Amino acid sequence: MKKWVFLSVFILISRLSPAQQRNVSITIDDVPNVHLFKADGNQSRLLKKLDSIRVPVAIFINEGNLKQTNAAAQNKELLKSWILKDYITVGNHTFSHSNYGDAGYDAFTKDILQGEVVTKSLLKGSGKKLDYFRFPFNGMGKDSLEHAKMQGFLSRKGYINTPFTVESEDWLYTQLYEKAMSEGSPELTDSIGKLYVKMTIQIFDYFDSLSTELYGRPVAQIYLCHDNLLNTHYLPQIIQQLKAKNYKFTELRETLRDPIYRSKDHYKGNAGISWIYRWIADPAKRLAAMKAEPFSPEVQKAYKSLNKAK
Repeated sequence: MKKWVFLSVFILISRLSPAQQRNVSITIDDVPNVHLFKADGNQSRLLKKLDSIRVPVAIFINEGNLKQTNAAAQNKELLKSWILKDYITVGNHTFSHSNYGDAGYDAFTKDILQGEVVTKSLLKGSGKKLDYFRFPFNGMGKDSLEHAKMQGFLSRKGYINTPFTVESEDWLYTQLYEKAMSEGSPELTDSIGKLYVKMTIQIFDYFDSLSTELYGRPVAQIYLCHDNLLNTHYLPQIIQQLKAKNYKFTELRETLRDPIYRSKDHYKGNAGISWIYRWIADPAKRLAAMKAEPFSPEVQKAYKSLNKAK
């Protein structure tokens, strides 16, 4: 099985033309990061950089973040500055970032409803709606019954469950990045940031190749990342490199029009895996494809050491 995946990907990478048009939506979870906002003198440098880049972005909001510092009013203004940008699509990410598989149906649905109160009030008169939802950890429930139960709730509330196809563990890299920065190691800090960009592009290449093997074409991708210091510094570089590879940046609603997003989800566990894996019916092929995804052994080792030290 491993030979099937490696051989297929090797062949397809050689077939993909650099000039071939590809589409991607950028999505940012855990907005707003109020700790960065406070540290940067009550400004979001990531938002400022996105203002200058002007590509469509979808954000997924945890309203509980607004209470993480003692400046709730200023944090609310920060959130308002995000959601009223004309290039930003708004989504709910629950109030407290709970894991549905752990919280259970009753607690999780309350968390969803609590997570829309401030956002909906800020959206009044803007012409925007809160149509999208993303599960924290992308955990959609422990089994098919839990999946169906929650999907029914989301449908009744008018939410679109938002998938992703590509993510590059920025939540992991940013911990190593911030540690190196706090220790005054500029060379190490820079090397972690550059490796993050490099691995992200490699993972895009991998999923383009895998989707071409499975569906005969690169699918419209949805990239998942987070509102953190690492992306403040390096997300613009990722966007620049994707532009150089002829990616078109599209609004989330346009990306979701790709027929691939109407494919059957064959995975019924709580792990937050890419939808490209979820659409693979054969569990053995799915596992083989997951194991073939590029990763950095050095980063994984460093992250384990960091958590052990904690």
